[in-house]
Amino acid sequence: MKRLILIALILLFTTSIMTVFAKEENQPAMTTAKQVPDIEHPLKKPKMYSKIMRCPNCGMMINMWARTRHSFHHPEGDLTTCSIRCLADKTVSSGADPSSVQVAMYIDPDTMMEAEKATYVIGSTAPGTMTMKSKIAFTDRVSAEKFSSSYGGEVVDFQGAFTAAKMELPKSRMLIDKKRKKTGKIKEPTEKDVCTVCGMYPASYPKHDCQIWTMDEGTLHFCSTQCMVNYNADPSKYVKEPAKTKMAWVTLFSDGMYESAFGTYYVVGSEVNGPMGREAIPFKLKKNAEEFVMANGGRIVSFPQLTPELVMDGK
Repeated sequence: MKRLILIALILLFTTSIMTVFAKEENQPAMTTAKQVPDIEHPLKKPKMYSKIMRCPNCGMMINMWARTRHSFHHPEGDLTTCSIRCLADKTVSSGADPSSVQVAMYIDPDTMMEAEKATYVIGSTAPGTMTMKSKIAFTDRVSAEKFSSSYGGEVVDFQGAFTAAKMELPKSRMLIDKKRKKTGKIKEPTEKDVCTVCGMYPASYPKHDCQIWTMDEGTLHFCSTQCMVNYNADPSKYVKEPAKTKMAWVTLFSDGMYESAFGTYYVVGSEVNGPMGREAIPFKLKKNAEEFVMANGGRIVSFPQLTPELVMDGK
């Protein structure tokens, strides 16, 4: 009797297991996250897509980020940014709208077209440029929707993508700053770090410290914009074998955050001095720089215009 009961239990267990397996085989496979497109971005060995080498807003190399570049007319000149995020940031920081905007096609960066006629995909699995939520352009809506069906994201027009980029700026700025520090692109000076030019301690002057991240991933600290400008004018005067500059950061006068030196507005010739005396005072927003000039004198210049003589005499 016990033997018959045992056999019945074994048969019941075996039947249950087979039923579970059968159900699993008949059920559709669990859906997984959208795959990432097999497209190189940034480009490791890019062609000369743009004669403008650096993004005037963030300082990144345009040709590496050619798939998301935007070219446009601006009161400050004909500019090319690495992304729609930097286009939006330049618009907000300068207080001037762009015109005649051209955008590169994500799939084919050789091709550029009027941004107003392009279609964008926001938030796909394609890596973003200067933002966690990518915004990439396509020649038409059909191509954008086909891409979106495989890699996710919302299909919008240029104005939709541009508005989204502007709205994300405050959050993206904080995330970019955090990521730069985490990856070592920005290294806040310690008590032991000395200014590459004058030997003072940048940590003692947190409102003015600057730094350069070199191509060999070294960091050069400076106590002031004056010292950084002096270094840029003649690196060999201060470093035996100077490496090329990969990125440069300054501390903003307005909020104390680090910002790319390349896209910052500077006031020279003002009554406000830094650790070394005369200083190029950095601002993120041009309107803040203008207000500073009204109160303290001086004039506004861009990073490429800075020279040791300009910093010292403001002329």
